[in-house]
Amino acid sequence: MDYCEVIAEQRPPESADWIPAGLREPPTRWLRGRLDEVMPALPEFVRGPFAMAPENEGPWHPNELFDLISTREDGEAQWARRPVAVVSKSYRLIGHREAAQLVLESLADSGMDSEGLDTHATIDRYGARMALEVNLGAGWVVNPGDGHPVVLQLRCLNSVDASAMLRVCFTWYRLVCTNGLVVGFSKNVGRVVHRESRFAPDVREGIERGLALAKEDRLSMGRWLERPVALDRLAGFADGPLKERWGARDAARFLHIARTGIDAEFADRFQSGKPSEKSMMPTVVVPGSPESARTEWDVAQALSWVARDRRDPGEHLDRLLDIPGLVAELSGPTGPHPRHFSRKREKEIN
Repeated sequence: MDYCEVIAEQRPPESADWIPAGLREPPTRWLRGRLDEVMPALPEFVRGPFAMAPENEGPWHPNELFDLISTREDGEAQWARRPVAVVSKSYRLIGHREAAQLVLESLADSGMDSEGLDTHATIDRYGARMALEVNLGAGWVVNPGDGHPVVLQLRCLNSVDASAMLRVCFTWYRLVCTNGLVVGFSKNVGRVVHRESRFAPDVREGIERGLALAKEDRLSMGRWLERPVALDRLAGFADGPLKERWGARDAARFLHIARTGIDAEFADRFQSGKPSEKSMMPTVVVPGSPESARTEWDVAQALSWVARDRRDPGEHLDRLLDIPGLVAELSGPTGPHPRHFSRKREKEIN
């Protein structure tokens, strides 16, 4: 397994299809460029009293329990605020720029030229939620042996509306033609709770630990590529552990991909039966997937493709963390996967 060069344009914005939970329309902003270019373009937030504007008929008094989070939008001659969220007095506001700055400084402390890294940010309609993806460069691009290189990617999720904690993790992003696919070796650096504190959150130690673990992933990828999968166990796996974790629809999709290399949907969503008994209607060929899964690597890629269908970035990452354990369950009595990362082992950083 060797390091290899990769053209940045091969990596499309995977999260471009993300529609945040609760919204019926896609995000209004996608930002792509170097990390030092993307950071200043992220929205700026201010905190103020939760009260009516002075021009409204009053008098009005601020709410004593909550504050108002708003974006600061600069116009040609003046700036204006746009309300984004109402939060409690104890809520610690960690803006997207602050989160990105933490990532930049932590990577720089690890010896990287962090400012020039290829970065993609997805922002929801009013900027309350952000998904930041930072490719760590040619030094972290690996060819696992199947002809499709993977690049180590740092992902940072943040919100300013108390809907989610600041979350940082590492994933391997698979490059297949013009389609990206995240494999199942995902490490959570940690989650930072937005609580009032005098100290800025510190994720440096976690990022250094994640980078060290990423070096071991090359061996794990090699094992997945070498370990064969018994095709007669796929149906039982889809009907059992996978259905229990991800539901019948995604279990049936996985099984169809593993057997044909093609994604599919229910032909009749009201049809009864196990996922393996469902009638499926083919949709699209899965890039880089064989016509029939032969190894644990093929299984992991099929699971990763199904996982990326989650519109919420947090749910997507949770599913990626499930994949090593699911592959281990499919392997059965041959022993656990060498590096089973479970969501139960996520470390919360307060």
